[in-house]
Amino acid sequence: MGFGSLNSGEMLIGLVLAALLGLIPANIAKKKGYSFGLWWLFGFLFFILALIIALVMKSKTAPGLQAVADVQATPPGMVKCPHCQSNIVPQAAVCPYCAEKTK
Repeated sequence: MGFGSLNSGEMLIGLVLAALLGLIPANIAKKKGYSFGLWWLFGFLFFILALIIALVMKSKTAPGLQAVADVQATPPGMVKCPHCQSNIVPQAAVCPYCAEKTK
């Protein structure tokens, strides 16, 4: 029983399954800064190999850059919580994010 004995319905199911499985390494690679489309194709054609490589490869983005992007300026009329640095209203006695006393 080889590929020659598969009917068109079985082949279609196999291709759809391979296409869906290709999304897994593509999403991992995308989160690390790589091309989703190229990694989807790689995952579609060679799922196990693409998954292993996507899991062990290093991210293109420097870890320090994410922390800089997360820093936000304090909007007017707001203050920073002394514990979690979230923006809160000045009248808050307890931070709504970390539940610590602010005064």
